[in-house]
This record gives sequence, C-alpha cells and structure tokens, in this order.
Amino acid sequence: MKQDLQSRITQKLEQLRDIAADIPGVVIVHKIPEATVEFISPRGLDYFGVSLEAVKAMGADYYPHFFNPEEASEYVPKIMSLIEQNDPDMLVSFFQQVHPAPGTPWTWHYATTKILMQDDDGRPVLSVTVALPVDPQLHITHKVSRLLDENVFLRQHYREFATLTEREKEVLKHLTLSLSAAEIAELFSLSVHTVETHRKNIKKKLGVSTTYDLSLYARAFDLI
Repeated sequence: MKQDLQSRITQKLEQLRDIAADIPGVVIVHKIPEATVEFISPRGLDYFGVSLEAVKAMGADYYPHFFNPEEASEYVPKIMSLIEQNDPDMLVSFFQQVHPAPGTPWTWHYATTKILMQDDDGRPVLSVTVALPVDPQLHITHKVSRLLDENVFLRQHYREFATLTEREKEVLKHLTLSLSAAEIAELFSLSVHTVETHRKNIKKKLGVSTTYDLSLYARAFDLI
C-alpha cells in the first residue's frame, strides 16, 4: 500500500512538472506532515540558484535560508489550519519575503496554498503553493510594499509601543500631525510642560529621537 501511495505521489509530481514552466509563478510542493520539499518549479530553482536535490539536502535549514522567519508567524498558522481542516477546495493566501541567499535584499511575494493530494483514507499528503513576485514597476506595488513594511515594523516594535499610555499615544499622534506642544496642550487641556514631558517620555520609551521616527510608529500602529 505504501508503494502504491508513493507511485501516486510520483505520478502527481510528474504531472506538475509537465506544466510548471507554464505557470506564471514559483510552484512549491511540500509533503505532509513532514513539511519537506518534494518539488520546486524551474522558475523557483532559477531564483534560488540551487537544484532541487540541494534544497532537499538542506532539510529544515531551507526555510530560514530563503524565507524571512519573522513572516512565518503570520502565515504558518494559516497553513496548519488548512491542513487540519483538510478541505481540498480551501485556499489560504499570504504575503511573504523571500531572497535567493542570506545578505541579499528581501522581495515580496504573494502566495496561495492548497492541499494537492490526499491518501486513500482521505488524509492530506501533499500541499502546493504558488508564489508570485509583487511587481516593483506597478504603482500599487509601492503602496502594498509600504503596508507590508509597516506590518513588519509593527511586529518588530510592538513591545516598545505597548509601553505607551493612552495619553502618550494621543500626544504621539498629534506630534506626528505636526501640532506644536502649545496646540496639543490646548487640545487636551494640559500644560505645555506636561506635553513636553510626554514628548520626552515617548521618545525614551520608543528609543527614537526624530519626528520621522515617531511617524513610523504612528503609521504602523494606525494612529494616523
């Protein structure tokens, strides 16, 4: 029975190889539940600059080598839920950062994953992911990239932002909107000295020194 299943897996992968080059994206097949890579389309191997055998030899190191591990906390739970629900018609989509080698720039990709194959008992054995690069030449790409970068910033600096009081968040918002200390003081019926104290405390808690740095927090945490 195991041989029969393996034969079916091999046949499924051969079918995918026949059309993978015509798919406008990178195709990656993982074995379930091992999460090992079974197939990567030529487009993906060219991007990574490696062979499929080399990827398989990397084992678990494959993921942090090519994919931003900070993004994994966003989409891995979605993929795990997909596998648990075991619905072949269900899709999960997500953004992820990828690069061909450590030290090279990250590039954003939009990926969709689904169950590709089940065994005779209906258990998932293969998943397939198709990832498309976010075209940097498109006008909307700049907006998407900015939002994604803000999302990364949010995750990296959530702890610092969480130390702010509600009043400090209000002051941060209006500082970013270019209001003066006097204007903020009048808005909230505070003294100018109190607003200046809030400003100092905010910068100290966030570890920043400029209005631009403050604006990064305000945008990422939806204050403006």
